[in-house]
Amino acid sequence: MDTNVAEKLSVTAETVWQNVQEIIKENINIRSYNTWFAPTRAVEISDQHIRISVPNRFFCEWIDNHYSKLVQNALTQTLGEPVHIQYQVEDESMPSSPYQANDWQNEVKKEEVKQPTIQSPYYTRINERYIFENFIVGDSNNFAYAAARAVADSPGKTNYNPLIVYGGTGLGKTHLIQAIGNQAIQKNPSTKVYYASSETFTSHFINAIQQNKVAEFSAFYRSCDLLLLDDIQFFSNKGKTQEEFFHTFNDLHQNGKQIVLTSDRPINELNDLEERLISRFKWGLIVDVQPPDFETRLAILRNKCDESELAIPGDVLEYLAVNLMDNVRELEGALTKILAQVTFTSAEPNLELARSIVSEIAKPDRTILTIETIMEHTAKMFDLSEDQLRAKTRKKDVVRARQVAMYLAKQLTQHSLVTIGLHFGGRDHSTVIHAIESVEKNLKADSVFRQQIESLKKHLDYNR
Repeated sequence: MDTNVAEKLSVTAETVWQNVQEIIKENINIRSYNTWFAPTRAVEISDQHIRISVPNRFFCEWIDNHYSKLVQNALTQTLGEPVHIQYQVEDESMPSSPYQANDWQNEVKKEEVKQPTIQSPYYTRINERYIFENFIVGDSNNFAYAAARAVADSPGKTNYNPLIVYGGTGLGKTHLIQAIGNQAIQKNPSTKVYYASSETFTSHFINAIQQNKVAEFSAFYRSCDLLLLDDIQFFSNKGKTQEEFFHTFNDLHQNGKQIVLTSDRPINELNDLEERLISRFKWGLIVDVQPPDFETRLAILRNKCDESELAIPGDVLEYLAVNLMDNVRELEGALTKILAQVTFTSAEPNLELARSIVSEIAKPDRTILTIETIMEHTAKMFDLSEDQLRAKTRKKDVVRARQVAMYLAKQLTQHSLVTIGLHFGGRDHSTVIHAIESVEKNLKADSVFRQQIESLKKHLDYNR
């Protein structure tokens, strides 16, 4: 350029970047914009470049890998001529450009992840395969991923304490929180990281009581720098365990130690958890992971193929991505079966093989679906008895389960509203209509509830 861009346009760097952000906002979904671009700001502009401040090095890498063309086009559209973009991270100890960030990523991959030794009978290892580099990110999980990276970079030193990740089964919550542990260890091998499920925590606590070693149990869990606890919904109805975890949580939090938790549902829906625990969970950041979209599912499959070094035709991968939508674990399992067939039986990795495997997973049973079967599975999911679904009680949890069962009976069978009502304690058709409307309303408003219902339907919908 012959003249300084800012002088030429009589604008400041801040104004230029605001215009760029508006263009970007029009071209991506609002959640992605708020995650990656809202926290950025312009530092300076010249005839050669514009310098943008970002929160940490991961922003450099992510924007450069996923939005570089969009950002450059938006800059050119705003200024009339192309300029180079440089990133400045707010923490100077982090890489200051996307290129440095990529170099750092490559160095991490080459180094061996070192696991600190915790001398205790309670010790378990984090799975070293669960790292950020092989976690496939899309719109369904990018906010949770960014939060996890931030926590891994500075455990206990962000406002995200605790960090709670919730979502349906098989969506990568365990991978994500263990990646936090592996990354924290990579940065500081002396970090005391411990991962456990809530059931493991409960089992350890019970054993400690039986062996008169509660003090040892408490001392171990409270010695962690980073505690990763999976599936906290299973703390429900375990009063003594909840009390012990409450004191463990307080001790860790007050001493600046990081706590990361997962749940299969939003915190407000964790019934039978003490209110004092729920209130403390809300101190930090709560993020969700959703079922991946088609593009993300396809990326997951391609990544797994790259790891196996076996070539699977694109139409086979697309068939799996289209037909297995709700569960990453299920999706990967289907591909694993194909890879095994190809490796051990020399089978052709074609659509016929893919269809047979998908049919095994998506439609495990071809028997006729009855209202009784729907009631049985629904009651089991809500931890109730079938008799409770027929009873006259108006308890909230029973009413919700009953409404779900009625809704599924209408969706998955040919029975009339009257017949459905008769199966649920002789209720009339208007009650069934109300139940269906209530469930449909909740499906639109609550993504986790929607995942639960879709998961239940997968077990029931034999004829679709």
